[in-house]
Amino acid sequence: MANDLPGSYCQNCLTWNPGDRETCVKCGTRLLILAGDQTWEDEPEETEGGEDLEEHLLERITGLEETLRRVETYLETVSDQLGKLERSEVMLRNGLMALVQEMEQKRQLDAHAFSERWESLVEENLHLISARELFTRYRARILPIARPKSMSQLKRALLETTALLEAADLPGAAQRLGQALPLDPKNYELIFTAASLHEAAQNFEEAESLARKVVGLSPRHFEAWMLLAKLLQELPEHADQAIEALHQASDLRPEDAEPRMLLAELLLDEEDLQGALEAAQEAVARRKDGETLLLLGQVHLARGESGMAVPALKEASSYLPGDLHVRESLAEAYLLQGDRSKAFAILQELLTQNPGDPHLLLMVDAEDHLQLREARDGKAGTQVLLDEAETLLDENQLESAAMLLKRARRKGKSQRSEWLDLRLSFLQDPEKTLRSALAFACSDRHPRLCFLALRLALEHLMAQKREAEIARTLDAFLTRHPKSTGAWEAALMRQAYRLMNGQATEQDLIEVHRLHAHPLPGMEPRARTLLGQYLLALKRHQEVLELIDPLIEKEPTLINHFQLGAALAGLGEREEARVLLKAGLDAEPGDLNDTQAKGVKNQIRGLLKELNGAGEA
Repeated sequence: MANDLPGSYCQNCLTWNPGDRETCVKCGTRLLILAGDQTWEDEPEETEGGEDLEEHLLERITGLEETLRRVETYLETVSDQLGKLERSEVMLRNGLMALVQEMEQKRQLDAHAFSERWESLVEENLHLISARELFTRYRARILPIARPKSMSQLKRALLETTALLEAADLPGAAQRLGQALPLDPKNYELIFTAASLHEAAQNFEEAESLARKVVGLSPRHFEAWMLLAKLLQELPEHADQAIEALHQASDLRPEDAEPRMLLAELLLDEEDLQGALEAAQEAVARRKDGETLLLLGQVHLARGESGMAVPALKEASSYLPGDLHVRESLAEAYLLQGDRSKAFAILQELLTQNPGDPHLLLMVDAEDHLQLREARDGKAGTQVLLDEAETLLDENQLESAAMLLKRARRKGKSQRSEWLDLRLSFLQDPEKTLRSALAFACSDRHPRLCFLALRLALEHLMAQKREAEIARTLDAFLTRHPKSTGAWEAALMRQAYRLMNGQATEQDLIEVHRLHAHPLPGMEPRARTLLGQYLLALKRHQEVLELIDPLIEKEPTLINHFQLGAALAGLGEREEARVLLKAGLDAEPGDLNDTQAKGVKNQIRGLLKELNGAGEA
């Protein structure tokens, strides 16, 4: 039917524009169709239509440019809002920390306990938070490709999964969404979302099975290839499949650095150093930041290229100032160069921040980089096995650890594998392995591993009070490794043992003063605690007061309350001592373990009983 009114249809939104308008009344696009009587009847083709077509294309380009400008304006607005949120977050965090410090100063809050509790809660909720974000991001992709017949049931499953996630039931959410898979078995977005939830809930076998289905249904699904690679790289026997999955992901998104970073890490574990270097360089070319530069530096370290590693790690440090992994790798690079002074300066700083860190102590004691690698990583291809075996030994799962160590031995022995073999044998039969442990402790292996063997033997000998053997063992170790970190700890152990057995003398006090004056970085509190105990045992109460009183405000720990309270009681300040000791019963244990803390509290109760009895008399 003909339209008798003059006007034209908009070529962009198809809105009818009556009259002789030049722009659309709805979307504002400049009209290309000539105004006038328009009909739906077919008109003969015009021979000169090229000019109109060019003008039409130009108009479309103009429209797209305007849309792009609107998107840019929107993104700028979003960026501004994110900046405001970030500033608000910083203000909130600073305000919270100021409040914590104020409460700590007024003894209304233990900042250390608060920090530990905060980190614990974050760790507990990390998988849940990640799962909620992922589900929110991907659920919008499920319904557009769903079968019409299953639409209503899928909507219900998604709503119930959302409710379970809000209720912090991650396993239940993964199970509920998994129940919806038969409704639409070819909906790869549904399967991928279910796989991701299972992975977050640590149902790794189910997640792997579903991820394989996704890449089978949609070979160009980047996220599914990445998920499959992450699941497979945890299984050494499936390393080749993980590498292939990462190659697929890299091909799908050539501009993305993440697949290449994971590929470099995996190839590094597999000892393919050339492949790891190429992947790390490609990652840096696509995204230059602290993470990619750190990875590149670590690859250079593994290849023994300290001249290439140091500049990369220095640049990574500019992106991540003070980061433990960057600083530790830089120290290792200096050690590889033979510059021990620069390496030790970094390690001293890191040990102050992370006292007793086993990897840092290994680096401090290493005579050269080769010895460090053998004591820390083992032979090529054994590091993952040895890491798992050490974890199992910590959990006292001896049979499983023995199987892994046997597999590692087939690939080659190392100082680390020998130490773990010794530890396994000692846990199985301490008395039978004692001689081997003592021989290991005085050998020419890495000094830190020798100290770990010494500590095994000493704890066994001290439990049985075999004092003659203890003295001989300590003397032999201190003679063999006099400048090691273990030498300081062994000397401290000897003095603590003498004090515990009532053998403390003035000469011992001189030795404890020496250890306190020259502590292992980060171990100052241990030396100070032992010194305080020696001073109390030798009735040097005024010296205890001078040692602990300046620290009690900053470090209101259980042992500091006890030592200062006992010193005040010895000086006749009974009321002040009573108040301090009562506060100590609720103080943070600090470096004391549960058994030690219980023993100190019993001493406090005994001292309070004496003070109360003396007051009544």
